[in-house]
Amino acid sequence: MERSIIYLWICAFAVVHGNQETLAQPPISDKLPSLIKMNNDFAFHLYKRLVEMPDYQSKNIFFSPFSVSMALSELSLGAGGETKKQLLSGIGHNSSVFSTEEMHQMFRSLLEEINRRTGVDIDVGSALYVSNKLKPLPEFLEKMKAFYHSDGFTVDFSVKETLDKINMYVKKKTHGKIDQAVDDLESDTLLFLLTYIYFQGKWDMSFDPSKTHQSTFHVDTETTVPVQMMHQYASLKVYYDADLTSKVLCLDYNDSFSMFLAIPHIDISVEAKTIKDLEMAISRQHIEKWKTAVRKRKVNIYVPKLSLKTSYSLKEVLKGLGMADMFTNKANFTGISEEMSFISKASHKATLDIDEKGTTAAAVTRVSFSLLSYNPMSSLRFDSPFMIFITDQKTDSILFFGKVVNPAEK
Repeated sequence: MERSIIYLWICAFAVVHGNQETLAQPPISDKLPSLIKMNNDFAFHLYKRLVEMPDYQSKNIFFSPFSVSMALSELSLGAGGETKKQLLSGIGHNSSVFSTEEMHQMFRSLLEEINRRTGVDIDVGSALYVSNKLKPLPEFLEKMKAFYHSDGFTVDFSVKETLDKINMYVKKKTHGKIDQAVDDLESDTLLFLLTYIYFQGKWDMSFDPSKTHQSTFHVDTETTVPVQMMHQYASLKVYYDADLTSKVLCLDYNDSFSMFLAIPHIDISVEAKTIKDLEMAISRQHIEKWKTAVRKRKVNIYVPKLSLKTSYSLKEVLKGLGMADMFTNKANFTGISEEMSFISKASHKATLDIDEKGTTAAAVTRVSFSLLSYNPMSSLRFDSPFMIFITDQKTDSILFFGKVVNPAEK
């Protein structure tokens, strides 16, 4: 039988500005921390596979692991057999900790809790575009709506209007930051899955634009590029991670979200560390440690203004994480439809903007402290490759993750 196409697209977006009304928080499962650890571990696995890909080595990296794990979890609702086993294993699900039903329930609780935040503008959700030639199983659609509050649309993938509708939907959900999410669609596409996350906030302590100045960013030992460097001298949250030989800066937004910046510390008393050393050694446990280890102290910080756009094909990355069958004729998505189908594409687009007021980030994806005899923290200058994380401090979720190698590379 001829196999049909399921087109997987995962969309995520983050921006830092804005306010919302205060809303009551829904109850959260006591197993939720286990889900968040699963998602965050997946974030590092995905990142380390991504930087191994030849096309992305020595490049800026920025993506939303949260949106990817959410899309794959949604996809598992319709998967069966070995395909489902690979999906669940790939995202790190452990049935001895919580069942798949509990996983979907906790995603729902997490999504509802995040969407009720104050002080920042954040919106997380998904959409499902179904071909008018496909007869999806009602149970799959019901679960997508119940667990992930997914919007549903029946469309004709053979007409350009469908492409325009999807792009308009993404543009609206990402407040214009991603206006061309999809360049083309195969006419025989049966299903298009889209997840998005939009985040907009302001720094707790904004930078003074008059102190922003032209400076130099050291891409490597031989290459430099000009940057607009923001400066601030204030009491800020910093930490020296001796395990990673790295300096850490935590910049809070005007709610429970934070951005962590980490850069290797050049210390003549120890072997020099590079950004490669840092990104290979870092893990979820380090981010968890930083949350409580950072301490306020008067420091000079220098952070470059950024405006980046990234785009990734995740097909080979996900295969490398053990999720191969869904891209082949071995795929089992009988929980979606009786039609024989497989994933044709899995892509991700992301944007990141950092300025004096705050941070703007967007992403679209298609499916211990050692006391030192000196003070290395009097100044933090992010003028060479560094890592970046946008986290939800209430739940410890890593929403966005990346590495800045060259801020001049748009």
